[in-house]
Amino acid sequence: MKKIVVHGVKEKTPMGFCDVPRKNLLDFIRDMKSISVPNEPRYKPLRKIHQAASEGDTERLQRMISRGKHGVHDRDFKQRTALHFACAYGQVEVVGVLLRNNCDIDAVDRNFITPLMKAVQNWAYECVCTLLKHGADPNRMDKNGNTSLHYAVCEDNQALAKCLLKYSANMEQKNKDGFTPLLLALKENKIEMAKFLVKKGANIHVFDEMKRNTLLYAIRWDSKDMVNLLLDEGIDFFFKDVFGWTALRYAIEGTSKGSREILMNYDEKLRRKNQDGISEYKNFEDNSLDKHLNDPTSETTLPKSSENACDFDNEPDISKFVLTTCPSNICGAGDQEDKSETKETVDEQKSPPHPGPPKLVMIPPMIF
Repeated sequence: MKKIVVHGVKEKTPMGFCDVPRKNLLDFIRDMKSISVPNEPRYKPLRKIHQAASEGDTERLQRMISRGKHGVHDRDFKQRTALHFACAYGQVEVVGVLLRNNCDIDAVDRNFITPLMKAVQNWAYECVCTLLKHGADPNRMDKNGNTSLHYAVCEDNQALAKCLLKYSANMEQKNKDGFTPLLLALKENKIEMAKFLVKKGANIHVFDEMKRNTLLYAIRWDSKDMVNLLLDEGIDFFFKDVFGWTALRYAIEGTSKGSREILMNYDEKLRRKNQDGISEYKNFEDNSLDKHLNDPTSETTLPKSSENACDFDNEPDISKFVLTTCPSNICGAGDQEDKSETKETVDEQKSPPHPGPPKLVMIPPMIF
């Protein structure tokens, strides 16, 4: 493999997209701990029926319900039910008791979080399976547009994601920031989860509101495996974000050395095919967003919510980005007009000149 040398002064990537710190050993240990141990339940029960549900005391819970002093629909000040608490603490037997007493399986709290979401967030696998078997909706969205599959992605739990997909969880549902589960996995550097979703058939051509697609996020984290997988799956190599930057340009200007080598070799491969007469290589000036104009994900609205998409309970203040200038060649309309005008000029040059009016021929008079 040839050695790649990049000359010139590097540019800063737009909005510091690729200027991310690389992980050290401490970060790796922290990640391994988060993978092996779920988060502690964030729900603190205050009402007696919620305490019984959290502690897994099914007998006490059933007595409360039978006596009528407490009900399965009782809510606390955050609109949480006993089923929320049972799922947050992984009490599958309590879940069964509540379901037999006709509780609302898709009850939502004030943040529109369902018991299924709490079960996923706290790795309560048996509770997740029980809820899904009894008809819980995996595609309900919280106030930020996240589904249970988004929660499974943030927890980096493939077992829960597989269970949700078995019960028709939507892999293409976007949250309010415009992230599908796959794009969210790449944004949060959950590479193994992203690979899992791609192999399950997730759409790799999705992009966020800044038109950063899956390949750009893979380059951001310098994931060589993910870059290779996306290229093998047919990702658009020439796709541009709202700044007009391609994946290759991000790789060259950023710090992703491994991705840079892969993309430059891929670019060279396409150039060779073009030289051999295979029309697979496009000019970099051509805009490859034309085929995405009809995609519902192609809005250029900038993100409205916070950068941390995984913080579901304690949402920070909304931050807004304002794009003052936007490249004029995003939609490629100017290129198409130039091409059509050029074609008309060439046609005019090739067409033969007009013959003009017929010439008059003088005929001598006849002599009789």
